[in-house]
Amino acid sequence: MKLNIVSLDNPFPPNYGGAIDIFYKLKSLYGQGYKIYLHCFYSNRNPKPELEYYCQRVYYYQRRSFIKSILNARIPFVVSSRYSKALISNLLKNNYPILFDGLQSSLISQKGEFKNRKKYLRLHNIESDYMKQLSKSEENWIRKFGLRLDAYRYQSFEKKLNQYEAIFTISKTDQKFYQTYNNNVYLLNAFHGQQKVQSQLGIGNYILYHGNFDVSENLKVANFLIKNVFNSLRFPIKIAGKNAFNKLQPYINNSNIEIINNPNSKVMQKLILDAHINILPTFQATGIKLKLINSLFLGRHCIVNNAMIAPTPILDKLCIISNSADEFINKIVEIIQLPFLQKDIKNRTDILLKYFNDLKNSKILIEKIFYK
Repeated sequence: MKLNIVSLDNPFPPNYGGAIDIFYKLKSLYGQGYKIYLHCFYSNRNPKPELEYYCQRVYYYQRRSFIKSILNARIPFVVSSRYSKALISNLLKNNYPILFDGLQSSLISQKGEFKNRKKYLRLHNIESDYMKQLSKSEENWIRKFGLRLDAYRYQSFEKKLNQYEAIFTISKTDQKFYQTYNNNVYLLNAFHGQQKVQSQLGIGNYILYHGNFDVSENLKVANFLIKNVFNSLRFPIKIAGKNAFNKLQPYINNSNIEIINNPNSKVMQKLILDAHINILPTFQATGIKLKLINSLFLGRHCIVNNAMIAPTPILDKLCIISNSADEFINKIVEIIQLPFLQKDIKNRTDILLKYFNDLKNSKILIEKIFYK
């Protein structure tokens, strides 16, 4: 069986949410013998030979410039910048089904050349809401305006979904929203690459917060934790992620806080494994937070807020919930010496491998695309 996948970005390395979901989807399909023709848009994530191992062929398309992309005032910039005549030409070379991975990658699906092709769409968020929430966290007024403008444009664009045989959403909330615009909308939980719970027994060495600090939401959360939680604690604390040092160092006045700047995936995994507490609040209850999934598969205790688990309420059984600075501090003090036990690992295994299982996930995709 053969499948075209049009990816919103180069998914290698799998070091942020969208890339993780796309890469491990490829890997899972490859592992079951499916032949993938991968079409990647990219801007600063340049082509990587590693993808060729999992795909029959990989095509790359440079995203269009800002000037060319904004000429279409009705289409979100992040969608318009992913238009390519070369992509159209390459997709027309075969007649295999097409999975558009990310609404951002889907502009050409509306073209007449693909009217009779089997087309499917993987969604990572309710994009209009996601952009709106990002704009609230953004301090740069130009970026804030751009995000709000794209949120407005998405409100129209994300309703034009009748051309797809099926749509796959990442949460039940998203599924309910998109069922208004397409009759065949299925829940397809996030792909993440974890095959078993690796959480360590006993007590870890520090508290960890991690994220990509080029994303305004993560930066906002980190500043909240530093100012209102971490600076008042006397426990070892590590903050790790992309561009962590430049973005966060000015706000730290606690010598117990260590910044790990731009760790690779192997280092990040070790940081999560060795932590006693992974603290992961968010101010944005949209999409699936893959860093939470990874922390539950790899780490010990996880402290989150209600917004973090809102898209996946089943995970509240595996997390400690706090919703204010005082609650975070009190919960940290309460569990800092609380060992992680075998029963905790069993509880995670029962839930995570039932609901967040890459093999089961890919079988849903395969059934709906090839056997429905």
